[in-house]
Amino acid sequence: MSDLKVENIEKYLGKPVNDPYGRRLGHIVSFYSDADGNVTHLEVSLGEVEFKQIPIDRFAFNEGEAVLVPEWEYEAKVVEGRLERLRKRKIALEDLYAKKEIPRHAYDTFKKKLEESLMKAKDEAKKVKDLLKKRQYELEDIILELEKAMTSLKVSYMAGEIPDKAYKTAADQIRKHLDHAQLEKESVKKHLEKIEALEKEPLDIGPVNKEEEKVPSSEQPLPVVVLEG
Repeated sequence: MSDLKVENIEKYLGKPVNDPYGRRLGHIVSFYSDADGNVTHLEVSLGEVEFKQIPIDRFAFNEGEAVLVPEWEYEAKVVEGRLERLRKRKIALEDLYAKKEIPRHAYDTFKKKLEESLMKAKDEAKKVKDLLKKRQYELEDIILELEKAMTSLKVSYMAGEIPDKAYKTAADQIRKHLDHAQLEKESVKKHLEKIEALEKEPLDIGPVNKEEEKVPSSEQPLPVVVLEG
């Protein structure tokens, strides 16, 4: 959670909120805090027609500027961190057990917990990938729409239907939105690739080497003695 305190919120109230790709999303109009004075949520006006209470964890603050991380990006970073952490813990557990630095009962306990966490993380990763793909399709539609708009604008300009100043103003706006959409689309692609790469890592904990398990003495075969008559 962000360490933003009630005592420091005044510098952000009424200030604009952007996304990581340079788009203006709205303004911070209020906040919510817990009993310890930690800001937990911000109320944001989105396009001046929608108001939404957003968790503080989705915000980044830099020199008085507030950046709202998209939901898909926030969820992607969470699942990426979880998969990476579980991978490192798996490697550490196997290494410790191989070096006989932890007992078998402790190894089994932690192995079971890791396996359960891995199954849950993989389910979460699947949901996040679906969210990323959905946003990817939305951005592709946005880009197509902007390209059509630019084409229509250029045709009218070349036909002498609109003056230079009007054309330049409109074209600059379209290019700006195209750049933002392309940047976000590339980011979505990178996160998809990262999650898929983490899923391909050898995360599953393999079975214990059977040669290391000794047969209990009570189960060892009894020697057979043949007596000659």
